[in-house]
Amino acid sequence: MPIVNRLASVLLGLALLAAGLLAAVEAVLVGLDRKALWIPRDDWYARLTTTGWRDNSVVFVAVVAGAIGLLILLFQLRPWPPERVAVGGVDGWYVQRRSAEHRLAAAASSVPGVHEARARVRGRTGKWRAAVKAAGDRDARPAVEQAVRAELERMAAPETVRVGVSLARIRRVT
Repeated sequence: MPIVNRLASVLLGLALLAAGLLAAVEAVLVGLDRKALWIPRDDWYARLTTTGWRDNSVVFVAVVAGAIGLLILLFQLRPWPPERVAVGGVDGWYVQRRSAEHRLAAAASSVPGVHEARARVRGRTGKWRAAVKAAGDRDARPAVEQAVRAELERMAAPETVRVGVSLARIRRVT
C-alpha cells in the first residue's frame, strides 16, 4: 500500500477515534445529566431540527464529502506498482520490486563514468519492465544496458523484461 494511502488511513482513523471518544464522553455526560463538555446540545439540537435539505450548509457538506469520497476512490483505483515481480522459470518465484530497483541501479552505477543511477520497475507482477536513469556519458549506454541485463539474468528475471536506459550528461560547474 503506498505511503499516501497509509497516511490518509492513519489520519482518518485518528479523526474517527477522536470523534468516537468525544461522542462517548458526551453520551456519558447526558446519562449523568451533566453539562456538555464540548458540544452545546441545545444549540445543536435546535439547528438539527430546523435545517432543511436545501440549506447551503447541507449542500456544501454533501459536496465536500462527495468530493473527498471520489478522491479516495480514484486513489484506490490508480494502478500502483506491484509489490513484487515474478522471476525464475518456476511459478511462485518472486523478488521484491524495491529490491530489484536497488540492484538494477547498483548495476548501472558500477559502469565507469555513470553516477546517480535510479531504476524503476513498472508493469504487472508477471509482465514487467525496467527503466534506468543515470548521469553519465551517452557513449556508456550500451555498457549500462549490458550491466543491467546481466543483473536481470542473475535475478533469474524473464527474458521478456524490457529495459530502457536513459543517460543525462553530467553537468559541471565551471
